[in-house]
Amino acid sequence: MKKLLLLCVVSLFSSIALAQNTNLQDVIYLQNGSIIRGTIVEQIPGKSLKIETRDGNIFVYQMDEISKMTREQSQFGGSNRTSRFQAKSKGYAGFVEAGFGFGVRELSPDLSAEYRSPDRFEIDIINGYQFNPYCFLGVGIGFNTTTNAKKNVISIPVFVQGRFNLLDKHISPFLALNIGYNIDTRRREVHQQYYYTTTITYPGGIMVEPTIGVTCRLSNKTAFTFGISYSFMQLNVKGTIESSGESETEVGRIHPKAVRLKTGFTF
Repeated sequence: MKKLLLLCVVSLFSSIALAQNTNLQDVIYLQNGSIIRGTIVEQIPGKSLKIETRDGNIFVYQMDEISKMTREQSQFGGSNRTSRFQAKSKGYAGFVEAGFGFGVRELSPDLSAEYRSPDRFEIDIINGYQFNPYCFLGVGIGFNTTTNAKKNVISIPVFVQGRFNLLDKHISPFLALNIGYNIDTRRREVHQQYYYTTTITYPGGIMVEPTIGVTCRLSNKTAFTFGISYSFMQLNVKGTIESSGESETEVGRIHPKAVRLKTGFTF
């Protein structure tokens, strides 16, 4: 009986010790300030190491990228993988965003009602480089169409995006700014009236869109984003009248402004 009791006590303490041991995880502190938690699955002395994170992603780092390595207690009982998702430390990153903009004011009192306060739908694709968990710079292209005008205007914005994550955590607020050119897809129009000809072209114009939002990470590589933007774009209308060998050109500018709600996916 005593031997059985002693065996049970030894087994209990062995189980506790094993549980405590398996509750540890490898932690890598990078030179750029990032912290990677997981299990080191391969290490080449003096050259590189490979670590698998809690969500199953595997990262390889050169030894000169690492400031120190430790083993720490995991916040997930019995798990030796990461305790939280982190933004990608550096490398390629892409975004797909879609949103709806609500027109906030009349564009110009001398325009017909069909162009005033237009709502619009837009989808954007952005590709670029993540310099660290906080800073991203990329280029994007989109498809934009008004939704509440007699003559819906379709345009293609081409822009540069800068994005800044405020935190390197599972959920983080972010700031973004798109600056570029809005390509108007309307065709050139020519109208012949008696002794003069009117030619109308749509050369497009600038676009600016600041955004504030929040990122919700699904893994170290993927995330959902939700944001609100103030969208400003310029659509130029150029009219040329030719008569008796003479011509006169006038340029009108439409400035659609909208508050845009959008959601996106990071990959």
